[in-house]
Amino acid sequence: MRRSLIAAMVLLLTLVMFLSGCGISKRLFGKKTPEKPPEVLAKEGAEQLKKKNYLDAVDTYTKIKDRYPYSEQALVAQVKLADALYYSKKFDEAQAAYKEFEKLHPTNPAIPYVIYQQGLCFYRQRPTIDRDQSYTEKALAEFRRLQQKFPKSEYAAKAEKYKLKCLEDLAEHEFYVGVFYFRTKRYPSALDRFQALAQEYPTFKTAEVQEYIRKTQERINNPKKYQGFFSRLFDAQW
Repeated sequence: MRRSLIAAMVLLLTLVMFLSGCGISKRLFGKKTPEKPPEVLAKEGAEQLKKKNYLDAVDTYTKIKDRYPYSEQALVAQVKLADALYYSKKFDEAQAAYKEFEKLHPTNPAIPYVIYQQGLCFYRQRPTIDRDQSYTEKALAEFRRLQQKFPKSEYAAKAEKYKLKCLEDLAEHEFYVGVFYFRTKRYPSALDRFQALAQEYPTFKTAEVQEYIRKTQERINNPKKYQGFFSRLFDAQW
């Protein structure tokens, strides 16, 4: 009786382990969900961009790039990934993606567009004129590079208005700094700014810039006259 009970328990335990093992086996070795081919993913990505689901598009194009790097769709996916990042307003990431594509495929017909988009990535991050203009300068450099390398490209023509706006912002910044120096009576620094402004941006506020140059030079040449009452008071010899 006792032996029969032990045998039954062993049989039951073996059965439980077998059934449990089958469940684990199915989980480990069961059929996986088949991965979507690159052409299906490319179609999904295009639809996501069209519907402005930019983060989903980033994920989809990243899958194409990583899973199918040698497929026909991978080349387009690299640019579309950068586009999706750009429209997601992740401008630094987008610019890096465009730059990587240009580095890997320097003769690709899409390069004019890629350079144009790099310029826009910097352009969209321009600050107000009272702040550092590094992004404005980088945007201007990209637009100029595009027009020099591909002067007949449609994107070279599109870049013109952005280039002019960059130049305007840089001139406004120089003028802002010059006026600040003038108002704080740092006349030599102000003169340097206004003269550089007149030379680099000769059509910018010509009359106003020339008037500031005249007034600044006058104050440099006659320091006592424009020193102010309290400055003269303390400088007086008693």
